[in-house]
Amino acid sequence: MIEDRPRSADKIAAIQLLRALAALTVAAGHIAFAFADHFPGGLGIPVDWRAERESQLAVMLFFIVSGYVMVHAAWNRFGAPGATREFWRRRFIRIMPPYWLASGLLAAVLVIFYARSLDTGHVLWSLVLVPGWPANGELRPLVFLWVGWTLIYEMAFYLVFGLFLSLRRERAIAAVAAVLGLAILAGTWVPPVHPLVYALTRPLPLMFVAGMGLALWRGRGGAVPAGLRWLALAALIPAILFVPTPAAPTAGGWDYLAWAGLPAALIGLAALGGPLVLPAASLINRAGDASYAIYLLHVPVAWFWLWFWGRLPFFDAGPWDYLLSALVASVVLGWLFYRWVERPLTAALNRRFAAPHSGDKEFRKTP
Repeated sequence: MIEDRPRSADKIAAIQLLRALAALTVAAGHIAFAFADHFPGGLGIPVDWRAERESQLAVMLFFIVSGYVMVHAAWNRFGAPGATREFWRRRFIRIMPPYWLASGLLAAVLVIFYARSLDTGHVLWSLVLVPGWPANGELRPLVFLWVGWTLIYEMAFYLVFGLFLSLRRERAIAAVAAVLGLAILAGTWVPPVHPLVYALTRPLPLMFVAGMGLALWRGRGGAVPAGLRWLALAALIPAILFVPTPAAPTAGGWDYLAWAGLPAALIGLAALGGPLVLPAASLINRAGDASYAIYLLHVPVAWFWLWFWGRLPFFDAGPWDYLLSALVASVVLGWLFYRWVERPLTAALNRRFAAPHSGDKEFRKTP
């Protein structure tokens, strides 16, 4: 057994809290500045702040948590027969069908309510996470459901992680880190020609490595003293104030990693570096459960809400009204989607495609 395996809701709640806060941060930032701020009069927030760093920091925190959780969940599966195939199957089922449904919902909203003409090729390639370049010329590999760009990194990480599950735990983690490191090193010489190759050679996957390393250390019984964890949180202030904004944040370079990744690493260390007792653990766990659905669905919800909100009779819709109501709608729909679609669909697909005698009990405890 893992030496420091979470046995109570408190430790799981720490992971779930990070997930929930990250999803809500991304959703709030996108709804505010990609939608609400374009209402007549706007939000009245200074133009030099658009929550870009907060949203990107949240994404980097997602990556750290993913690296941590994969090691945590697979702790007793390293070296087990059939672990690779079982891991890949479960990760694919967990990630891709909800992404497909959310992409379909976005397409339906844009076509039905906005009469948009969609680029069919781009939509179809996006469903297999092959991005394209945006029309404005930015170095920003994007898929149709634009928040899905993070899934390119997630699925690549899962692919590499699963490849080495047949090895002893420490060797597997070192091998995953080495492959990701080699891809990043290759990115030094890879010109930005194909958006998928460009994406996979950015330094962003170092956040997965950080999460894996922290999980391995914690699993061996390590813990950061409480004082140092508070110090890590305090270090957020200089990390945010003195690390400059990259010239091209969407390019995902080393300056981006210092700008968004360093603060995320400090938060991850503070929250996951040792025991963390949280109140209302049950509520936090529910919020964490719905975090993936909120992350995926807030874009189609925001588009629909933009159409719906302006057509309410006897009501003069404003940007702040729209922002708050769209965020609430995203959270509510995210929870309903998780409860009535994502969770039962994932369970059904796992039952349908489970390998005979797979012995996959460890994976069932993945937070």
